[in-house]
Amino acid sequence: MEQPVTWKELVAGALKQFGGAASLRDITASLKDNPLRPQTATWEATIRRVVRQYKVFEPVKMQNGHAGYRLVLQEEPKPKTHPTKLDPHGEQQGMLLQLGNLCGYETFTNSTDKTIRRFGDEPISNFATVRNDASALSALPLKKMRNTDVMWMAEDSEGLFPRYAFEVENSTGVKSGLIRLLRIPERFNARFYIVGPSDEEAELFKRYMGETPFRQHAARFQFHFYDEVREFHRSGTMFEKHRKSWAIGFAGRE
Repeated sequence: MEQPVTWKELVAGALKQFGGAASLRDITASLKDNPLRPQTATWEATIRRVVRQYKVFEPVKMQNGHAGYRLVLQEEPKPKTHPTKLDPHGEQQGMLLQLGNLCGYETFTNSTDKTIRRFGDEPISNFATVRNDASALSALPLKKMRNTDVMWMAEDSEGLFPRYAFEVENSTGVKSGLIRLLRIPERFNARFYIVGPSDEEAELFKRYMGETPFRQHAARFQFHFYDEVREFHRSGTMFEKHRKSWAIGFAGRE
């Protein structure tokens, strides 16, 4: 079954029709009678939210003085194989952000790590597709979700919501990471992951899964090692390389 068109795709399509840039008024007018857009009462407010929350839309002032946006087709950052400064935590977050993008999700990282953590020589914010600043926080109306290390997000007519959430932790942070993940409301039906470097973190995770308040949510949690993330990332980037060389698109997105 063909996937529904997202608001991000609708706005990007409208901007392409205008040559890559348009006023917010023109974007809204062009989508008013678009049969593909969700028929919601708040669709105009949704457009205003969407242009603020995604990094592919940049604000510009049009010649007539109206506020507008332009479409920025960003190349996926390519982290250096040998960075000048190794950041294992940032490497894990960066790989998880890239994997989320490859899997077709919008990706988010918290406001602290987006600037201090690095993947290769790039700040990990370069690998997230969702902005995390004052003008874009409406993408995540629940403040308690915004401290998560990495989230892969889907979109419905109401906006973005988390499908998969990750905490990268060492032995002292496993429990606090679990607590942060549990702050994501159950109604989103998200899956949770603790990522750790060694057996010590794995044993702590196993122990906490038998304790309150985690025991009753244990089916939603998984533990994975740093090396498993690296292997997933290697296989994912290799698949993407082959997919592009064969010029094969994703079903429902061609």
